[in-house]
Formats: sequence, structure tokens, C-alpha cells
Amino acid sequence: MSSDHAIGFLTIDVEEWFHILDDPAVPDFRQWAGLESRLQRNMELLLSLLDEYKVNTTMFWLGWAAEKHPALLRRCAEAGHEIASHGYAHVLAYEAGREKFREDIRHGKKILEDITGAEVFGFRAAGFGTTADTPWLFDEIRAAGFVYDSSVFPAKRGHGGIADFNREPHQMDAHDGSLLEIPQSVVEVCGRRVSFFGGGYLRLAPIALIKWGIGKLQESGLPLVVYVHPREVDPEHPRLPLRLHRRFKSYVNLRSTVPKLHWLCENSKFELMRDYVKQF
Repeated sequence: MSSDHAIGFLTIDVEEWFHILDDPAVPDFRQWAGLESRLQRNMELLLSLLDEYKVNTTMFWLGWAAEKHPALLRRCAEAGHEIASHGYAHVLAYEAGREKFREDIRHGKKILEDITGAEVFGFRAAGFGTTADTPWLFDEIRAAGFVYDSSVFPAKRGHGGIADFNREPHQMDAHDGSLLEIPQSVVEVCGRRVSFFGGGYLRLAPIALIKWGIGKLQESGLPLVVYVHPREVDPEHPRLPLRLHRRFKSYVNLRSTVPKLHWLCENSKFELMRDYVKQF
């Protein structure tokens, strides 16, 4: 890492171990309440790690998880972390359709605000599920009262992804006003956009490659956006009988997450997305 620390955002998609997408083995919403919860344990570990480095994060909370763990949600807010929304029931926008998506994100936002007593400014769609088939998505996010969004993965991926999307944070015109979009970080490698900065991408990439990727972002004047899930710091969490490719993406290198988070916190300067928005 260069002497100039990377500036960016460390984000956590706060959801349970069974909130995985695009596989028939994923439990139905009606089954969730009967499954073991490991969120409290995993968030305790993350909060301890973040406190060690005095790092504050933007936490995109699933409304369903907030209902189950209201005291944990309030504790995260009181510790200085930003509470943003991940919707309510982890629905993929392009599968749910406009009306169901609208209901889901408004319900999720209200739950977070009712529990914390504070306004929620940011949103991230489940699975970065923004595609060319959801042109209405940004209008709905802005109409729900969000000021910024971090739902776009500007590259090809299994679900979601807009390959030619602007990689820079930028204002987008929506029906009810402007919405700041903060895309997930990707870098150009041999003419292709790739990410080393979240989920399975972060777990697969060695630190040397992550460091190289951060340098490329800095050269391009782009912020670093890192995302993790609580289940990724819990190598012993239960496994779903997923299809082979989904099993690999969801469970590969889980033991690498915590060491990489330590390294990132030591070598990066992170700020809250809600504070960054004030610059625009």
C-alpha cells in the first residue's frame, strides 16, 4: 500500500446466513423465522473488530433482521455506524417487479426509522439487483425518500450488474428529484471489469491483488467500496445444499474474511456514505 491510504467506504449488508439468492435450496420467506439465527454473534465479532480500529461503517440492514434484533440495530447506531436500508425481505428487484419492490423498500425503511428514531438516507438492493430490465428502480428508490443508492454493480455478474454503467459516484435524475449513485468498485483488467472488493470476490482475491486493485482505483480517482456479510466472518455457519457454482461463490475462503478486514482497516481510511453525500 502506498503511504496515502485508500479513501472509501466499508459497508456491511446485515442479513442472516440463509439470505442467499438465485438457488432453489434457499429457504422461503415463510421458513426464515424457524431457522437458527447467527446474526447477533457475527455482528458482535464485527463490532469488536471495527471498534479496535475506530472504523465506522455504513450498514445496510435488512428490515426483517432489524425486526428480530432491534436492540442490536440500536447498538450499531449508537456506536457511530450509519444505518442504511437493504430492503425488507431480500427480494431481487427484477424478479419482484415494480409494485412489490416499492412495498418492500418502503416497509424496510420505516422499520429502521421506527426502531432507531433517525432518518435513513441510503439504500442497497439485494444482490446488487439493478439491471437494464429495471429502469424504474431509481425512481422508486428516490420516491421512497432515499437520498443515495449503492445498488449498481457496474460489470457483468450472476445476478444484477450493468456492464457499461458509470463507475464514478454521480447524481442521477429520478422522477422525484436527484439520487446520488455510489456504484460498487470495479477495475479494468485486460478490457474487462472485475471486482476484488466484496463478497466472494474479496474472499477469493489474495491481499496483494486487492492492494493492486485499490491502487488502480486511486489512479482513476475512484473511491473504494468494500462490502461484506455477517455470515462471511462465521466459517462454521450452517450450509445450504446449493448448486455447485452457488456453493462455491457463497462458501469459498470464509476463513480469509476476518484477516482481510483487519488489513483493510489498517490500510484504508473509511467514511460514512451519508457524510460523503454532503459533498454533492
